[in-house]
Amino acid sequence: MKKTFEDGRIRSRLDPAPRRESVAEPFAWLARAHEEQLALCNCLEEIADSLPAEIDRQKCLYAAKVLEPLIREMHSGEENLVFSWIERTYRGDPTLGATLERLKYEHCEDECFAEELTEMLERLGAADQTVNAETAGYMLRGFFTSLRRHVGFEQECLRSITAPVG
Repeated sequence: MKKTFEDGRIRSRLDPAPRRESVAEPFAWLARAHEEQLALCNCLEEIADSLPAEIDRQKCLYAAKVLEPLIREMHSGEENLVFSWIERTYRGDPTLGATLERLKYEHCEDECFAEELTEMLERLGAADQTVNAETAGYMLRGFFTSLRRHVGFEQECLRSITAPVG
């Protein structure tokens, strides 16, 4: 149990941190979420680049296992932590409201696409010879390109909103 000095007193790291609504919390969460999503994109790009002859079946199975849960978890966190903070902080801003609705719609689209991609990755991982490598490549590239674009938009728009001032 390591001790830390914070707010003029020593406290155990196991003690819960003082809770206060802070702009840093959604900002830090969003930055970590973006790192995870971009790492997933890199993995999917490696799979696409390996098609058709050098497929890493284990990587396909791993990607199939984590894809849907990761995307759902990231979207849930964005909507429940980041978006709700923005809605509370910038109540009544119609531009931000429309932007958040657009992002929620994109989340829905991404989750549907992730479901289809998961099935295809499972088949690739199982060495299913009926998988068309060209189709698989287009699906993978379409998904990770769209996800990178989504993350880029959030980094420009939402992180600038949630970034700590000063």
